[in-house]
Amino acid sequence: MLKYIIIFTAALISGIMFTSWLAGVFGKYKILKTKGIPLAGGLGIGLAFIFSSGLGIFIFGLSAAKVLAVVSASLCMLFFGLIDDLRELSVVQKFLAQSFCAILLIAFGIKTNIIYLGFWGNALITFFWIVGITNAFNLLDIMDGLAAGTALIVSSAFLFIGCLSPDLNVQILSLILCAVSAGFLIFNLPPAKAYLGNSGSHFLGMAIAAVALITHYASEKNVFALLSPVMILGLPIMDTVLLIIFRVIKRKAPFRKSRDHLALKIGALGLSPLVTVLWMYLLCFIFAGCGVILARVNNLLAEIIIISVFLFSIGIFIKLVKIEANG
Repeated sequence: MLKYIIIFTAALISGIMFTSWLAGVFGKYKILKTKGIPLAGGLGIGLAFIFSSGLGIFIFGLSAAKVLAVVSASLCMLFFGLIDDLRELSVVQKFLAQSFCAILLIAFGIKTNIIYLGFWGNALITFFWIVGITNAFNLLDIMDGLAAGTALIVSSAFLFIGCLSPDLNVQILSLILCAVSAGFLIFNLPPAKAYLGNSGSHFLGMAIAAVALITHYASEKNVFALLSPVMILGLPIMDTVLLIIFRVIKRKAPFRKSRDHLALKIGALGLSPLVTVLWMYLLCFIFAGCGVILARVNNLLAEIIIISVFLFSIGIFIKLVKIEANG
């Protein structure tokens, strides 16, 4: 237990220190800022993630190849995100950058391992999973504390599954993601003193998508456990899907910016930013909790959970479809 405490503390403190230092540097030199607030979160959590992952390899003797694969691909995504923060990339450029990082992770051997699909089938699913989750976190980062808080909750879910397996690589990487996300929330809860930026949201999306890929779920008694990571990441996935649906209904391009995000529609009900984020956390906790349970039950209970969550999502859509966010 002491080793886990050391890793968590190191990741938490280093994340806070790096973010605080970078926020000061960006403020002093007037770089990487939006609305007067520094985009220090991405580099802050990225540096903390590198340091803590290295510490994890040293203390726990983790699989260096697997950890370095996750770290390398995530940092590559962080780099492209920084470029996007410095000068906004086009949709095509972003997709090409995300594709490169996804292919890099697959080249390292990190991919789904679904029987009968073969290498190319699993590689294709992995590619769309990484690009999809990375974009989902980027789209989710539209309100103070939302993306980082979501990362904390879903990382906690993967940590729990990793402890049940037990899978040391998943445990430590998830623990580090929990710590760096929690550390950044100190600066990012409303009103924010620092932002993730595209670099941070892309980094978190990539790292979490990668951790989900190395986590073990399914058993002979429950084939539906393969859907556990989809359920755990249900909030960012649902937010992205509903955002696209809302835009299509309004005859807007799916990738054109609009105020049809789930959080903004909930906030339009008259809630304060903090209360809105707390409601989003609750939704995330429900999805993540169901995802963890899904990985541990038999087929019948798994079917009940999947149907219930699907109907729950439909209910949210019906409730929010006619609500217009101001601004």
